[in-house]
Amino acid sequence: MIARPAFIYAMVSGICLTLHNLVLILGDQIGWVLPLSILVSFCLSAITGYVLHSLFTFREPMHASNFFRYAVAMSANIPLALVAVWFWHVAVGLEMIWASPIATICMLGVNFILSRWAILSKSKQVS
Repeated sequence: MIARPAFIYAMVSGICLTLHNLVLILGDQIGWVLPLSILVSFCLSAITGYVLHSLFTFREPMHASNFFRYAVAMSANIPLALVAVWFWHVAVGLEMIWASPIATICMLGVNFILSRWAILSKSKQVS
């Protein structure tokens, strides 16, 4: 990946990560259970991430099949987020304001690989 797409990927990811953390932190403050916060975060982040990555990061037209693949790929974040946030918030005992961002950082690499796979056409994918 050249510098410009890497920068754009980081910007779009930053938007999605901020959205994810806001939902988890606010959800915790208003008493939502962790699975509900993660589900709401997933829905908002998947739509936002797909649109922004398609338009700016990978510059690919949006198609229902690509969105479906992206949503399926990003759904791997649901169990990853549950485990990562539970670990930092419950097992380690950090406040959600710290646990959520730390768990998010732990998940970045997985997200990049899955986003690239889901959005790029088969002819452009790295084997």
